[in-house]
Amino acid sequence: MTFRFHSTDLPGRDLWCPSPEVARAFVGTAEVFSHVFGVRTGIGDPDDGVCTIDFRDFGALCGAVMDRFSTTEQGILRSLSLGFIATSLVLIDRAGYRAPAMPGPAQELAWAALREQHARVMPV
Repeated sequence: MTFRFHSTDLPGRDLWCPSPEVARAFVGTAEVFSHVFGVRTGIGDPDDGVCTIDFRDFGALCGAVMDRFSTTEQGILRSLSLGFIATSLVLIDRAGYRAPAMPGPAQELAWAALREQHARVMPV
């Protein structure tokens, strides 16, 4: 069984179809970061194996995590953020939205490379 992520703007179109275990881990991570940074996840409750994402809120969450990633010296927080950000950037790209602002061209290239690496292992 797979789990599916859709966009509120693209109902019925699969953006990602991970296993339930991976989906729960990703949604749980989003919820943790939502509490840490005080912003909504944008991820709706699953309905028949489908989770719909409001990319306005989700983009704000991803932006908050990315901003903290680039400004903190806390290595563990950066490490915990890395996979979430890369996965989020794939979802944002697949939904046709722009990635959150990045601090410079070098960071933009690094995140683009990581996003592409993640996209190859994120089934649709």
